Order: sequence, then C-alpha cells, then structure tokens
Amino acid sequence: MTVAIYKETKRDIDQAYLNNNIAKIEKETSFILNQLIVTMLSLCKSRIKGISIEPFTFKSPYILSQENQQELSTWLDRIHGLILPISDLELGKLIIDLANWYDKLGGKEIHFEYQESYLLTPREAAEQLGISTVTLNKYVKQGFECTNTTSHHKIPKHAVAIWKDPVYAIKMQMIAQKRKLQHQSPEKRINEINQELLEFQKKYKAKNPQDAFNGYDIDGIDDPSEYYEWRDLEEEKDFLLSKLIEDSRTSLD
Repeated sequence: MTVAIYKETKRDIDQAYLNNNIAKIEKETSFILNQLIVTMLSLCKSRIKGISIEPFTFKSPYILSQENQQELSTWLDRIHGLILPISDLELGKLIIDLANWYDKLGGKEIHFEYQESYLLTPREAAEQLGISTVTLNKYVKQGFECTNTTSHHKIPKHAVAIWKDPVYAIKMQMIAQKRKLQHQSPEKRINEINQELLEFQKKYKAKNPQDAFNGYDIDGIDDPSEYYEWRDLEEEKDFLLSKLIEDSRTSLD
C-alpha cells in the first residue's frame, strides 16, 4: 500500500464516521478486509495457499460503532507497517485477529489453507513445544490449531509460536470454541463435555479437579495439562448451561 493510498483511506474512514455515512463505512470496511486478505496472500504465499470467506451481510450496529472505526484504523496501520520477513508469530497474530474481526463483522466462516511445507506433523509440533503427542492431542481439543488434511502434516508453524504467547493462545482457543458452537448445539456439546468429565472422574476417582489434585502444586507438576483441561471443561459446561437457562427465560418472556 502506497503512502498516498494509506493517507487517503485514513481520511476517508474518519470522514465516513464523522458524517455517519453508512454506505461509505461499509465500502471502507470491505476495502480494508479485502486489502488485508490480498496482502497476507501476497506476502505469505510460501505459507498460505488460500483464504476463503463465505458471502455475508455486515452487522450494522457493529460496523457503525467506534470499535469498528478503531479496528479499521488499526488494520490500516498494520497493513501499511508490515515489514518482511513476517515471523510465524506475527502471521499467527494476523490470522487470529482477522478471524476475530471477521466474526464481529457478521461473517460465518473463514478458512485458511496452508502450503504443506508450512505444516508440521503432530510429532514435530510436540517436540518443539517440549510435550508428548498425547498432551498435544489434548491441546488440539482445547483449540490448538490443527488443519484437516489427508497428509500427516497438520499443524501450521505459527500455532506453536502462538501457543507460547498466553494472550493469543487464549484467543486461539476462543475461536475454536466459537466454531464448534457454530456447527454444534449447546445441548450436544454439553453431552460431549459430560463424557469427557466422566473419563477424568473415573481416572482420578474424584468429582472435580480440585479434589483430584488437592495437595499438589499445579505449577510444579511436570504435565499439568489434565488439570487445566478438566477445569476448562467444567467452566465451558457452566457457561453453556447458563446460556441455555438465559435463552429459555427469554423465550418464556
């Protein structure tokens, strides 16, 4: 993006929001979204094979909000300021932030297709994280990015870098949970969670992780992943139950 286009787009965005010009705001939002995808494909073609999105309608309350105005400004700065080479961590952050923004805009599904040379086998990813493949499988259930390919190479390299970043690791997990809910009813997910919880309860002969790991220094355990997975499952179940109860009350009203 040239300096002239950057400055003109910045000015157009501010003017569109100042005048509350809905058509212009939608136009600038579409431009930034498309420019972001084109830029990522152009600068990362050795890693990303394609980015596909389904046609969708913008959520008017959101794109008219100050939050989206700030998003547009931030994305414009990020696109303009990208410096080669882009690290795996930076690419992972771009992918996660794009997926989150796309969801806020009203998008339903965004799919990233990676070059096979950019994908690791589960064993390679586990070795880089210093964990077992069993633990890696648990991380995948929690939201660690794993692509659906026919080869053994399934883990994009940025997923390893992102998993070491606490803030973006959580964002990655949240995206995965949202996608699950898009294709799965809360009731069905709760049934799955109950089965997973039952396995933990049988294994540790305890009702909850607090009882199972009572007396242990969690941070001092060599592999505390099962404690955190168990705890996260319980929190997810509580959230889904609360949502079902809230939706039920709303329907009664």
